[in-house]
Amino acid sequence: MSREIGTRAQVALLLYSTVNVALFTLGVYVVMLNPSLTEHAGFWIAVIVGAALLVTAPFAWCMASCMCGDRWRKKMVAVRSPLANAPTREV
Repeated sequence: MSREIGTRAQVALLLYSTVNVALFTLGVYVVMLNPSLTEHAGFWIAVIVGAALLVTAPFAWCMASCMCGDRWRKKMVAVRSPLANAPTREV
């Protein structure tokens, strides 16, 4: 496993639980606010738990690719100013 994939996997594992909680909470709100789904809430919450566990992994993996430092490091490297060697003037 390359270093980039290892870093991405670690970031994805850190994001997994947070994303899972967010998706689960969103699903429970949908079930509880919809009267036709509330009648069979036990079944629908079980479906939401399973779906959230399956959907969270690829979603966290995609988020980790956006958050890894390799992509941003190239953009944030300080570039020497062209005025750094310019002569100064007396004030």
